[in-house]
Amino acid sequence: MLSNNFRRVFIFGLALLAALALAAPALAQGSGDAQVRVAHLSPDAPNVDVYVNGEPALTDVPYTTVSSYLSLPAGTQQVTVYASGDTSTPVIDVPVKLAADGVYTIAAVGLVTDGSITAQVYQDDLRAPSAGNAKVRVIHASPDAGPVDVVPRGGDPLVTDLAFPEDSPYAEVPAGTYTLDVNSAGTHQTVLTVPDAALASGGVYSAFAVGTVYADSLDVLLVQDNASTDASATASASASAAASAPEHMLPDTGGSAWLPVTVAILFACSGVVALVLVRRMTAA
Repeated sequence: MLSNNFRRVFIFGLALLAALALAAPALAQGSGDAQVRVAHLSPDAPNVDVYVNGEPALTDVPYTTVSSYLSLPAGTQQVTVYASGDTSTPVIDVPVKLAADGVYTIAAVGLVTDGSITAQVYQDDLRAPSAGNAKVRVIHASPDAGPVDVVPRGGDPLVTDLAFPEDSPYAEVPAGTYTLDVNSAGTHQTVLTVPDAALASGGVYSAFAVGTVYADSLDVLLVQDNASTDASATASASASAAASAPEHMLPDTGGSAWLPVTVAILFACSGVVALVLVRRMTAA
């Protein structure tokens, strides 16, 4: 009797392992959404409305606005930008591929007048710097400015030879307040100075170089990427990000929401298989 019970337990254990093996692929897929923010950096574009998969996400977004992060399902999402209140002709209409748990800035860069306006996707890195440090990168969003170096006053270059519309890697620097000189690449010719750039310990920042040489409107937006975390201060510079545009609830476009249901169905089916195996093997 004892050996029969042992045999049944052993067989059931094997069946349970088979059930887990069937469910493992679904469990391995993960369920993380992507985090996406939108930046309006096209100097001659009007206020815009931003749609994702045909649904409004942000409305009446003015130039130099950097929105807060929105959660979107991983996968390819269609991002469409219209002049505010006019959905007849999109200014930008592009598919954007988002990875699960990825963090992105989608920026409208370039000019409307010459047809160069486009959506540029930048991958953000919100991982905290080491203790006592901040992280900062530079995004060159000035369409008629040449390559630049960014140099902390009295220090070594932070960024060299950065061209439109590229972004630099994040660099760790000691927390503090800096004066940043934006120079023509490879020279000491300063085209723009950013005074009092305050980088807090634990903060992660993006410095957006915006405006045009033609209109004498070059400026820098210093934005704290991880503003919702515990960094001890916010950034300040010659200009800061404008207030966030109105946000809209986005519809579920598929992806991660079905994962729990899929796993449950697989476990249920696997359980039936396990019971059938047990019955057949114990009846033998």
